[in-house]
Amino acid sequence: MKAILLNSALPEMMEIGSVTNLGSTIIEGDPQASIAMVDGGPEDGVACGIFKCTKGVFSMQYPFTEHATILQGKLLLKNLDTGEEETFGPGDSWFVAQGTKVEWHVLSEYFVKHYLSVAK
Repeated sequence: MKAILLNSALPEMMEIGSVTNLGSTIIEGDPQASIAMVDGGPEDGVACGIFKCTKGVFSMQYPFTEHATILQGKLLLKNLDTGEEETFGPGDSWFVAQGTKVEWHVLSEYFVKHYLSVAK
């Protein structure tokens, strides 16, 4: 068992750099990403990790199915196909199916999420 608690210290994060390195398109700002794997790795079919991103707006098509919970910060996610949007803060979660096109609006200086991803 690996506990991931709100308001606890973050593990050491590995800097990824621009979200463009993850296949995203930047719309506004210069969002920079960091990651810490809890189990598995980005190339695995199932992976669990901590993801941090600085302020900005970007879009991406989800390369995997994801369930995520915000640990720190605030962001708005918009489904580009349906127009549906929702704002998330600490303790809030979402589920997104692989292939969904999402626009990310990081509203705070940064946000941190815990996620579980499954790639088909």
